[in-house]
Amino acid sequence: MSKRVRAKKSATVEEIMSRKVVSVDADASAQKAAEIMAKKNVSSVMLKDGDRIVGILTERDLARNVCAKDGLASKTPAVSIMSTPVQAVSKNAPVGRAASMMAEHRLRHLAVEGDYQEIIGVVTTTDLARYLRKKLGVTGADLEIVEALYA
Repeated sequence: MSKRVRAKKSATVEEIMSRKVVSVDADASAQKAAEIMAKKNVSSVMLKDGDRIVGILTERDLARNVCAKDGLASKTPAVSIMSTPVQAVSKNAPVGRAASMMAEHRLRHLAVEGDYQEIIGVVTTTDLARYLRKKLGVTGADLEIVEALYA
């Protein structure tokens, strides 16, 4: 008697993504973008020119391109330090696809596209760490290591 083993469906990006997409006008200063990121408790913002997303600005961009260069954030245009083009993955893609893209492009934030290529969320390395913790049932000392990834 043979047993059929049913493969478990892989989680999709939509299941683990952050739905909080925060945006600022493309003409904003780096300081204004940072203020909004702090207020909304997010690590990235999408820069928009009207309805069009023109780039993404992350905490890493601010640290490397303003702080490390002793720049004046209030005088630094956010568009001058943003990452562009914005890398995106479909909401229906398996989580592994998003992880591969993030590793390949050395990203910590990946935009998530809906059915009409609109940005509906962001998947971050924190989201991936939380997913792995849950999927692997990590406990004890290993849990501390995984939690440190997104602290």
